[in-house]
Amino acid sequence: MEKKSTILSLLFVGAVVVSAVAFIIFSGITAQDYNYVQLEINPRVEFVCDKYFKVISTRPLNDDARIVLAGVDYKGMSVDDASVDFVDLCARCGFIDLGTDDNAVNITVIDGITQALDVHVTQSIFEYLRAKEIQCTVIENYEDRNMFDEKKKNNVCCANKYKLIKTLQEYDSEKSVEQLNKLSEESLIDMVANIHTSDPYTPRDEEISMKESLMELNKDKYENHINNITDESQRNFEKTFDELQKKNHSKYSDNFTEEYINWQNHIYS
Repeated sequence: MEKKSTILSLLFVGAVVVSAVAFIIFSGITAQDYNYVQLEINPRVEFVCDKYFKVISTRPLNDDARIVLAGVDYKGMSVDDASVDFVDLCARCGFIDLGTDDNAVNITVIDGITQALDVHVTQSIFEYLRAKEIQCTVIENYEDRNMFDEKKKNNVCCANKYKLIKTLQEYDSEKSVEQLNKLSEESLIDMVANIHTSDPYTPRDEEISMKESLMELNKDKYENHINNITDESQRNFEKTFDELQKKNHSKYSDNFTEEYINWQNHIYS
């Protein structure tokens, strides 16, 4: 009888643990105070969000992202919705070419042990691209050969932490990979959050004007693309989209930066 009681108690404890883990994953709660998301679509942006995945701050990491973010405030929005909106703005501004399949989004997420945020953001972007029939390859946890070698040489635990370290070096080039690697991921995200607070992004007039011009220039192309979506085209696109991921994934995974440069040369030539 006592043995049976012990087994029942263990089963109960196990059920509680499983339920707790499931709640953490599906509710989107992590143990970290802050989480980090970076997107590259040529426009490159980073988000800092709280443990409930609400955006605390956003900052552009290149000139194209400054244009896309002009007049946008994501604070308080769920970071997966903010990520989707940013991708959509890239399409509206022409940074995603709706006429070709030579598009890619590179996703970097740091969110603690559950990786719940990674799932949220990636799934939301996949759903958006499918719904809008946008041919775009999605790259997660990107790590080319050079990054792998540098990460290994500096004993950095994972590609995403290395990516965050390299981004922080863009803010402060005097900090070495070795110095930053001694800090936890949480401490690194805290550094980013402090940078966002001390030097918030404010769009310049010319960036606002450029965004308006780009959206007007691409307005007809974007609207025609959306208006041509039908139930039948959606069914056909599902297969096309999945095949695209297989076809282009290795190309962008081998060297996303090089493809980035090729894309820029094509767009701005």
